[in-house]
Amino acid sequence: MEISNPARPLPATGIVHTNLFRLDGKSYVILGGGSGLGEHVARTIVGLGGRVLGVDINTEPLRSLAEELGMPFLVADATSEEGAAAIAEAVVAEFGQINGYVDVIGQMHRNEISGYSLDAWEQDFKTNLGHAFLAARALAPLVSNGSIAYVSSTVASRGGLLAPGYGPAKAALEIWVKQMAAEHGPRGVRINAVAPGLFLSPRMAAKERSSRDAQVLSSRSVLGRLGQPFEIAAALVFLLSPAAGYITGTTIPVEGGALSRDSTGLDEL
Repeated sequence: MEISNPARPLPATGIVHTNLFRLDGKSYVILGGGSGLGEHVARTIVGLGGRVLGVDINTEPLRSLAEELGMPFLVADATSEEGAAAIAEAVVAEFGQINGYVDVIGQMHRNEISGYSLDAWEQDFKTNLGHAFLAARALAPLVSNGSIAYVSSTVASRGGLLAPGYGPAKAALEIWVKQMAAEHGPRGVRINAVAPGLFLSPRMAAKERSSRDAQVLSSRSVLGRLGQPFEIAAALVFLLSPAAGYITGTTIPVEGGALSRDSTGLDEL
């Protein structure tokens, strides 16, 4: 939504409120859009009237989703310079310009710090942060009056014992979001992130756990359950919409209130 006179408030009667959450006629790229969270984002955008170019490194799930939704797709490695350049070329060929992109790419190397290698550290930063730089360099100039949304993690705001590089990389991503927002804000492009807590990703759902372990994990949220992938996707797509038109440079936690719990232990005592 363009604000023609930013010095004057728009009257309530001058807003088409039913369009605030719509994406009709707008075009987006989803990096990591073939399955999992990316699939939910694609379905949500298309359901709200938007168009999607799906990008993923895995061919078959991406092809299947693209055929179902009638969306163009590209098999490419967004963590490489060649892949980022190919994505930009596909955007220009398919849409010319875009209204934004959603970046759900991320990976966690689980290990204790004592057994964590420099190679794993560098790979965590390449996968969780380096590709964001490459994508921004290639795609951000093609975004016009729109929005870019990244996926961070609540681990970025605390220490973690089993994934030494993941939290630091995601914390750096959140600073990158602020830098990007400052860079592109003057031309009307907003940049934000969501920070999911533990949610039922395919990896989480596939792992068998005892009833006690499942209860412990669910109890961290004040809602008493884990998040659903569509709830993370909905927050990302909200950031693309006109309803989020004055939100930029920030990271929104989507974690069922887990960060609102007492961190001192005094409540339990």
